[in-house]
Amino acid sequence: MEDLLRKVPKTKKELKIYSVLINKIVSWLKQKINSSNSKGITLGISGGIDSSTLALISELAFPNGCKFYYLKTENDSYTESHIKLLQLKLKTKIEIINLSSCFKKIVKIANIINQGSIANTKSRLFMTTLYGLAFQNKNLVLGTDNFDEYYLGYFTKYGDGGCDLLPFANIKKSDVYAMASLLGVPQEIIDKKPSATLYKNQYDEEELGFKYSDFEKYLLDPTSVSEELIKKIKNIHKQTEHKRKAIPKGPKLK
Repeated sequence: MEDLLRKVPKTKKELKIYSVLINKIVSWLKQKINSSNSKGITLGISGGIDSSTLALISELAFPNGCKFYYLKTENDSYTESHIKLLQLKLKTKIEIINLSSCFKKIVKIANIINQGSIANTKSRLFMTTLYGLAFQNKNLVLGTDNFDEYYLGYFTKYGDGGCDLLPFANIKKSDVYAMASLLGVPQEIIDKKPSATLYKNQYDEEELGFKYSDFEKYLLDPTSVSEELIKKIKNIHKQTEHKRKAIPKGPKLK
């Protein structure tokens, strides 16, 4: 059965479409960085499909202006193996920063015990670290959320959702896979189950309750999916609206 999510460009037309898309993202990144008078980009690498694809595109835009970091909080040999595979494709070194002791102290001192709260705290610690590094390097921070994740609010507010630029926010996850294939992202990374990796055995589609491919079917034709799925997608989109909107401001003094 064809994997509707892991799209692979095969025809000349498809290859051209995704080559053009990659070039557009490269040009967009250059324009945004230059207009902000920044020196380059800072990106957290998770070993997943989105950050791996964005890292390769970032190097096309800034061969000498990328700072890549793998922020770890525990001994995860599975993720680290993918970091090593990706490093073979990149010219820029992925710097590894171990935040394990720092993260454990924050959780313990604040007495954070809820699994979701712990996961969000980890994501926010990652982004705090990236911004500290980006500021001293005079870089902008890239976020990796694609359209599917952005629409569904599947990101941590002020965590992975806290960034300067979101290059993939208008690009579906299946299209990220297509670009990954074209750019030569290691197959093991392409084949792995989508995961935020914020805690053990965390997988996107299990948390959402449906597959990304089913969500994209809904986008193309809502009548092609069940009423139950339509209701679930609409509820998630509504509940996460606060993540996509500007911070509400209080009344003015008249």
